[in-house]
Amino acid sequence: MDGMPPFSRYILLVWMSWTLPMLSQDKVIELRSANELRGMVINGEDVRELIGNVHFVQPSNTGGPVRVWSDRALRYMKQNKVELFGNVRLIRDSIVLQSPEGVYFGDEQRARMVRGVILERGKSILTARMGDYWTKEKRAVFVGDVVVRDSLSVTSCDRLEYHEEEERSVATGKVRVVSRENNTTILGDSLVHFDKTQYSIVPKNPLFVQVDTTAGAIDTLLIKSKVMEAYQDTARRFIATGDVAIVRSDVAVRSAKAHYFNRRDLIVLQGQPTVWHEQNQITGDSIVITMLNRRLRTVFVSGRAMAVSRADSINMTRFDQLTGRSMTFHFENDKINRIEVEQTATSLYYLFDDTKPNGASRSSGDRININFTDGKIDRIKIIGGVEGRYFPEEMLRGREPSYNLDGFTWRTDRPRRKHLEVVN
Repeated sequence: MDGMPPFSRYILLVWMSWTLPMLSQDKVIELRSANELRGMVINGEDVRELIGNVHFVQPSNTGGPVRVWSDRALRYMKQNKVELFGNVRLIRDSIVLQSPEGVYFGDEQRARMVRGVILERGKSILTARMGDYWTKEKRAVFVGDVVVRDSLSVTSCDRLEYHEEEERSVATGKVRVVSRENNTTILGDSLVHFDKTQYSIVPKNPLFVQVDTTAGAIDTLLIKSKVMEAYQDTARRFIATGDVAIVRSDVAVRSAKAHYFNRRDLIVLQGQPTVWHEQNQITGDSIVITMLNRRLRTVFVSGRAMAVSRADSINMTRFDQLTGRSMTFHFENDKINRIEVEQTATSLYYLFDDTKPNGASRSSGDRININFTDGKIDRIKIIGGVEGRYFPEEMLRGREPSYNLDGFTWRTDRPRRKHLEVVN
């Protein structure tokens, strides 16, 4: 050292004072560059001030090194802490963090950005008011106005925790995910997303919203449940579980579980499903709804299928009824134009002479086909093992419930749009 120029000896001593206090290899902070270096004492602690093109590196035994840049830095020797000012940038493997100011804690291997932070990873960009990144654990927590943007969606929340190795994100507080691909929005109290499998779950208070303009007017599909899962694979499917309620224009649904295949325009309902269309109530063991360009195409009901509608707006105990082992409703321009009932098909229809009640007709057969014109029954065709009976008005009056078909139920809990919509 005696043969070294004074300035070189000073730099070497500073370099040693920067690195030697660190005993653990992965806690060593290596200064790579700075235009100026000054020594000072703050609150009794030795501090090194670095000015201009500051760059340091911390090696890691769990991945690539942590590389940090800033315009200015204060290095607290005892605390192994670096305060960073101006154009702060941290790079670790595929993660890039940027902020106007930050702090790097060498012992914890943690970076804290306190005046706004931007994280870039692949095609995703995250912004938040502040954030912490644990470089050894490869874990990050962001708080305040958190927004994540990628090529397909925008996610916003109050807090987001990201686990890099698992590629798992946990968003909490006023969660909102907007998909530009299919005009869908998912709201909830929290959301867990796994990048590798493209799987997401909203475990509490989820609401699915899809705005549709394909028919020339704005129509909105709302799905609310206790839990909601999303599989963003080729099928693009959503699974709603627990007290499922669905509303869209003249259609409403309640069931225990619903599978919505977005790209196939298909909804599968399980667990005591009920579908309301205009004044009709449809129930069965399971129900499959198909659509074409977001408009109703068919409703297929299997197992104890039943359709009920009010027959009289004055006498509220009279219901037209249709039952069978399976039932298919065909739609045209969102109106029923044909119903096909299979196996032990039975119908009960109340009759009127103009507007005056005139008894009821009960018919059964192997199969019943009903055709509609302008939304009203035009023709009923019963095929195989036909049986029929007429009940005069005198027999019916005041005893209508006793003539209901087996399995009859009339639900009054039809979900409405105003019950599902929330502000988030």
